[in-house]
Amino acid sequence: MPIERIDRYKKTALLGFCDDDTEEKYQKLQSHRGRSTSIYALSSLFVLNLVFAFLEHWILGLNSMIPLIAYLVVAFISGAGALYSLSSHSTSFLLLRSLVPGLLTLIVLLLAVFLQQYRLYHAIEIALLVIWIGSLNVLSLRLSALISVIALALFTATAFFSGVTGLKMTGLLTTQVASLTLALYLSFMLERHRRMLFLTNQVMQDVYDRQESWAYTLIDLDMALSGIKDLPELIARLMEFIKPVINYDSHVFTSLEGKGPKPVPDDIDGTLFQQEDQTIWSDDLMTRLSQTRQALTSSQYEMVKGFLGREKQNFLHFRMDIPVMSESSLVGVISLRRKSEPYDDLDMTASVSLATQAMMIFKRTQKSSQMSETLMRKVAETSKKPPVVKKVETPPPDPDPSIIQANEAQAEIPKESTDYSDDLDVTQDPTVYGEDGEPVTETQSSRTDADVTVVPHEVMEKIKKDTASAKKTITLLSRENADQIAVDRYRTAAVEGEPLSILLIEVDGLSAIRERDGDQTAYKVFAGIVKTVFSKTDKEHDVLGRYGQNGLSVLLPRVDMNAAEKFAESLRQHTEQATFKTPYGERSATLSIGVAAITDETGNYESMVKRADMALFVAKKNGRNCVKVRL
Repeated sequence: MPIERIDRYKKTALLGFCDDDTEEKYQKLQSHRGRSTSIYALSSLFVLNLVFAFLEHWILGLNSMIPLIAYLVVAFISGAGALYSLSSHSTSFLLLRSLVPGLLTLIVLLLAVFLQQYRLYHAIEIALLVIWIGSLNVLSLRLSALISVIALALFTATAFFSGVTGLKMTGLLTTQVASLTLALYLSFMLERHRRMLFLTNQVMQDVYDRQESWAYTLIDLDMALSGIKDLPELIARLMEFIKPVINYDSHVFTSLEGKGPKPVPDDIDGTLFQQEDQTIWSDDLMTRLSQTRQALTSSQYEMVKGFLGREKQNFLHFRMDIPVMSESSLVGVISLRRKSEPYDDLDMTASVSLATQAMMIFKRTQKSSQMSETLMRKVAETSKKPPVVKKVETPPPDPDPSIIQANEAQAEIPKESTDYSDDLDVTQDPTVYGEDGEPVTETQSSRTDADVTVVPHEVMEKIKKDTASAKKTITLLSRENADQIAVDRYRTAAVEGEPLSILLIEVDGLSAIRERDGDQTAYKVFAGIVKTVFSKTDKEHDVLGRYGQNGLSVLLPRVDMNAAEKFAESLRQHTEQATFKTPYGERSATLSIGVAAITDETGNYESMVKRADMALFVAKKNGRNCVKVRL
C-alpha cells in the first residue's frame, strides 16, 4: 500500500531507497532544485561574514585590516548571490552558487589564522562555518561530510603550523568533533526530510495516475465489451483492460459456467501459475469470494529446508483473487500474481470496479439481445396475419364527415418501421402501454397500411388518444445510438469550426433509492430529471442519451465551454431544489456533471467523451452535487 511504503522508509535508518528506479528519479530531481535553499544559505553566510569581520575589528582593531576587508568582500558576494537567487528563477549552478562564497569564507579564515596568532574565537568561527555547511539543503550527507572534514583538516593543519600545541590543540579538536557531529546530524535530517517529501509526492502522483488510468479504462470498457455475449470471451477481453491499471506478472482466469466446485482455468499466462501443484481455487477461497464480493489478497510461501535441516518459509509472490459477480452469484474468478510489492487497497477497489462494470455491460448486452429477439419474433408473427378489410356496400354520394375524419387520422399515423432500436423511453406521466402490454412510443404506435374505408367512432377516439400520448413520449437514446449521432455532429463541428460541448450527468443516490424503495421509485426520480433536462434542450439539435446505469449524456452543438458549464450549473441547481412524487412519497436527488468541449487538441469524439468522464469522476470525488470542467 502507498502509506505502508512511506512507513517502511520512516522505520529504516538508511537514506537511500531500496528501489533503484526511485533513487534515480530522486537524484535527477535534486539536480534541479535548491533555489530557495540558496537564498537562505547565502543570506546566513552574509551574516556570518559580517560577524567574523566584527570580531576581527573588535579584538585586533586596525592590526587585522586584511582579514577584515576580506570578510566584508565575501559578505558582499554572499549578499549579491542571495539577491540574484531571490530575483531570478534560474536553477543553473545552484551548488556552485552556494559553495563558492563558503569556500572564500574558509580561505579568509585560514588566512586570518596564518597572519595572526591563533585565538579561541577562530575555533568558534570554524565551528560555525562547518555547521553552516551541514545545514546546506542542496548537499547530500556524503558530500556535506566530505567538505566538512576537509575544512576541519585544513584549519587544524594551519593552526598547528602557526604554533598551537598542548591544551589549546586539545580544545580545538574537541570543538571540531562537536561541530562535525552537529553538522552531520543536520545534514542527515535534512536529506531524510527531502527524501520523505519526494517519496510522498511520488506515492501521491502514482495514486493519481492509477486513478486516472482506472477512470479512462472504465470508459473504454463500455466501448470494447458491448455486444459480447460469451462470458469466457468477456473475461478474456477484460484482462486487456486490467493490465494498464493493475501491475501483475502472471494471471489466470476462469468462468464458472457448468464447471462445478473445482473449475479448470480458461487461460494461464506467465510463469507464476505454471508450476501450480494444487487446486488454484480452493473451496474456502471460492466461498469467501462469494460471501465478501471483494478482492482478496495474500502472500504465497513455500517450505524449504534451511540450516541444520530446519524448515523455513521462502517467499514466492503476492496474489490477488478478483470475483466476477452477476447479481448475487459468482460466475468467474480472476487471479493475479506479482513479486514486486503487495497489492494495495486501490488495486482491490479498481479490480472489483472493472469486473462489476464488465458484468453490467454483459447483462445489458444480453437484455438488448433478448429484446431484439422478442421484437423480431412479434414482427414475424404480425407479418403472417392477413390485414382486415371492410368494404362499403353502397358509398354515399357525399363524403361523410366521419369518413373524412378517419382518412385524415390515418394520414397522421406514421408507418411502422422495421428498424428496431433498444432506446429507452422516459415519459412525462407513467409509461403509456398498449393493449398487448408493451410500452407505446411514437414509432411503435403506428399501424400497417390497409384499405379501411369505415372506422367506428370509438376506434377513432382511441387512435387519437393513443397518438396524443405517444407524442408526449420523451425518447432517450441508448448509448450506442447516441454515440453514432454524436460522432456525425462532432465531424461536422470539426470541419466547420463550430463549438460543440457534451455533458455527462449522473444522478447521485439513485442506486440507494432503487435498493431502498424499488425500481419504480428510482424510475420516477430519473424520469423527472430527464423531463427537466428535455424541457431545457434544443429538440432539433441537442442529443440526449443514456450514460451508465444512473446517468445520461447531452450533446450540445454550437455551444461553447462557458455556455455549457452555465447550462450544467442551471440543471444542477434546479434538480437540487426539486422533489419528485413517487409511490413512497416525495424523493429528491442531486446531479454530478462533467463538461468537455471540442478543442484543437481533442482529436476525436471519443477523446472528448473521456475528458468529460474525467470531469465527472472529479465531480464525484469532490463530494458530488457539483459541475466540473475538463479543458
